[in-house]
Amino acid sequence: MTNVKVLVTTDGSNLSDKAIDTAVELVKQLHGELIGMTAVVGAPPAGGFEAEDAAVRDRLAIISRKAAEKGVPCEVVAEHADAVWKGILACAVRHDVNFIVMASRGLGSIGSLLLGSETQKVLHKADRPVLIVR
Repeated sequence: MTNVKVLVTTDGSNLSDKAIDTAVELVKQLHGELIGMTAVVGAPPAGGFEAEDAAVRDRLAIISRKAAEKGVPCEVVAEHADAVWKGILACAVRHDVNFIVMASRGLGSIGSLLLGSETQKVLHKADRPVLIVR
């Protein structure tokens, strides 16, 4: 495959780090491009990326660093929306990615059978494949 674009999302958790590692390796094997993003609920800051909260910048820096270590082309985005799942899907459409990689912790006593609500919404509404990392 050529010109493959993969979107990976992060919330800064250890599980998100696993999703980032998975996406970076996948993009490297496919000789594609990685779009790393974190969803931020609310309006973007007037000062642009430099005015983003430090935690947002730190989450995206992890994606950039891991991609650079593997020689994977990467762009990072702080996607502002009124809901996390909407931000993920908007970013996927705007960057015309082939698929989305995201983590899910699973909820409830059944654990592995249930996904978090944001993950469920992305899976339900996505118009492209979604890879869930646990």
